[in-house]
Amino acid sequence: MLAYSSGNFGKALVFAGADLTILFLLTDVMSLSATTAGLLMLVALCGDLVFDLAAARLVIRLRRGGKGYRWLVAAAATPCAIAFALLYAMPALRAHQLWMLAAALLVFRGAYAVVDVPHNALMAQVTSDSRARGRVSGYRLLFSTAAALALAVILTPLVQRAGQAEAFGELALTGIIAAALFTLTMVLCAWASSDGGRGRQTGALGRDGISVPLRDPMVVAMGLLALLTGFAAPAFGRMLLYVGSYVVHRPDLVRTLLLALTAGQFAGVIVWTVMTARFSKSALLAMGHGVSVVGFALFACCLSWPWALAGCAALIGFGLASVFMLPWGLLADAVDVVEWRHGRRFETGLFAFYLVVVKASGAASTALIGWTLGWLGYVPGKAQAVAVQVGMLSLGIGVPLAGGLCAILLMRRFDLDHARHARLLAALGRRRAFFDQSGAEPVSGLKRGLLKSRGEGSTLTGSSALSAQARHSMSRNIDAAAVVRS
Repeated sequence: MLAYSSGNFGKALVFAGADLTILFLLTDVMSLSATTAGLLMLVALCGDLVFDLAAARLVIRLRRGGKGYRWLVAAAATPCAIAFALLYAMPALRAHQLWMLAAALLVFRGAYAVVDVPHNALMAQVTSDSRARGRVSGYRLLFSTAAALALAVILTPLVQRAGQAEAFGELALTGIIAAALFTLTMVLCAWASSDGGRGRQTGALGRDGISVPLRDPMVVAMGLLALLTGFAAPAFGRMLLYVGSYVVHRPDLVRTLLLALTAGQFAGVIVWTVMTARFSKSALLAMGHGVSVVGFALFACCLSWPWALAGCAALIGFGLASVFMLPWGLLADAVDVVEWRHGRRFETGLFAFYLVVVKASGAASTALIGWTLGWLGYVPGKAQAVAVQVGMLSLGIGVPLAGGLCAILLMRRFDLDHARHARLLAALGRRRAFFDQSGAEPVSGLKRGLLKSRGEGSTLTGSSALSAQARHSMSRNIDAAAVVRS
């Protein structure tokens, strides 16, 4: 589990690094207007809608050909690393043309999708236990936070320096080193990870696909959670460079705030991971959002006291540790719920669906920031008007605070705790054994995972799924082939 989770160090190094600095890089280093930079992020959003689904199709096809998740992670690491290094070398290469920036951004996000989809889907095979998945989620964030520490200490200050002193050569060299570390990490992760001994599935349970049942309550809930996680929660980190430079008027404070945010995440990883043994992941996720909401409110109240902002950032990081780590464990459990309800294991498809929503919403958030700053009259390197400062605070604090409150309400609808998931796994095991012997294909399942799971479902291809009540009625006599036969 640790070997698998170590891949998050490399992924966070490149994707979180780009996510944290790309807008500031475009506006203050490459001298693009905020509106144009927002347009570029909209292009990235459209790309993400395609890249993750295309990567999922590639993964499914290769798995059917005998090449699993780990093979694709190792094979795609080097192209992704080259694309990342090119992105941060563009200022040194004087490649400021809009089409070049758009092409580099799309190539990077497309190459990253080919690594990200199989690595995340592998989580469902590393372990099937709900508590263990909570621990894996914690291990993943532990490595991601270690990468965030490197970003706060090295990459972010370099991007600031590049905007002020045109240190483009150092920025390009840092990008190359980060790309090399990413490649090494992903190759070692793929080599050392385990697939849980499950191997390639066949028959009805192996019919993975991207046509996930979009009207299934669990799928809808995970989509909403992905929207909140990608759009709202990271907005605070995306705006720190702007808030520190133009609102607090302390550019030197940005590094301290990022370090405090990272320190809070380190502490949060430990606490939330320990608590997963006792509490459900949905309850802990609601608690984490509650802590971060309190932190955002305190940060807004302490703007006149810069010495207190680091403590507020640490509290925010403590809460965000839960926000960023636990949805992946919930998603792995959702794969089992959907398999029980629909008789198909949409393993790669569900992880691709979640990634499409979370990354597209993240790009939409960055695009909204760029457009809003441009509309308010933001001018890089100058003293900003009050309206611009208020807009920066609204984007950096108001958006994640509102998102946290919405996520707390959403988590109240989840009822899939450790005990229910264990019973679900036992039932799945019995059903798999039955259908392996009889050759019948399952279509029915029980209402589990979300409260009030009712109504007819549908898939991307337009086919219908039985309601939860009908599936429950059909699945009572699971030993009778005539009842459960497709």
